[in-house]
Amino acid sequence: MNLNDASQKLKCPKALLGCLLLLSFVFSFAVFLAKNPFVRYSFRFQSVDSGRNNIEWRLLPAKKGSEKILSYVEELLLGPKTERCRPIFSPGTKVQFCFERDRVLYVSLSTALLEKTGNASEIMKGIELFKKNIRFAFPYLKEIEIFIDKKSLMKD
Repeated sequence: MNLNDASQKLKCPKALLGCLLLLSFVFSFAVFLAKNPFVRYSFRFQSVDSGRNNIEWRLLPAKKGSEKILSYVEELLLGPKTERCRPIFSPGTKVQFCFERDRVLYVSLSTALLEKTGNASEIMKGIELFKKNIRFAFPYLKEIEIFIDKKSLMKD
């Protein structure tokens, strides 16, 4: 057996092994993406120092329908994780209801929103930022109607 013949025989199994490893990686990655239980969302909060908006990225459990939006809104109301950012609304602001119908989002927030406590953004700036976050995360929504204690505040 010649040295060149031996090297030719070894190249084929190496190439086959490389292709099998690549295919198994691609298959594993596709399964991971298909079964990933989390969705990555961005959240914008006002900076304490500059007043500009800072962006935080968070992973939220993958949900369907209105549960997805409710989960996002509740996480948004929890406020920023970074120290130098303001929460959108006063601490203790809760969602009373949140649902979507015909691409219009209806959100009712508790009256704690009206109490300017802590380090929260100004109320109008907070409402503007609240809507901006929701529009960016769910661009298919046409309007966002906000209620405070089940009374209509403003329609967008």
